[in-house]
Amino acid sequence: MLILFVFPVLAVLATLWGVYYSRQQLKEAKRIREENHKLFDDQRREDNAWSGKCARASQALCALAPRFIQGSAGQPSGYALSILFPDPSLRTRVLSHLIEHKGGLDYIARPLDVSQLRLNPLRELIDLVLSRFEEFKAKDPDIAKRMGL
Repeated sequence: MLILFVFPVLAVLATLWGVYYSRQQLKEAKRIREENHKLFDDQRREDNAWSGKCARASQALCALAPRFIQGSAGQPSGYALSILFPDPSLRTRVLSHLIEHKGGLDYIARPLDVSQLRLNPLRELIDLVLSRFEEFKAKDPDIAKRMGL
């Protein structure tokens, strides 16, 4: 008789424990899904921001690269890209990663995918180019205006 009472009680307790455990697992799964969704949204926003920065830098560089600036006393003359980036290694990095010379006076932005935009060296280069634009505008506004910055 005791067995007829103990087994059903144990079965009910095991069922209640199973329901409780299942609910905890469901809550954890929802939390993880929401966390992943938030991380995905944050990554998408960051990718969009860097894509915009890269587009601004590349468009400005494509417009700037073919220009030749006629200097005057105390002002440099030469290709705008060389004036803006006097260091040849930096100029090479710009031409290797952000824009490419199509021939003649034509420059185009290099196609970059999201995985490339996530690389720190490329992000540093984009920031360097954009900050150099701003720095040059403040330092030499006359030449910057003639360059089209």
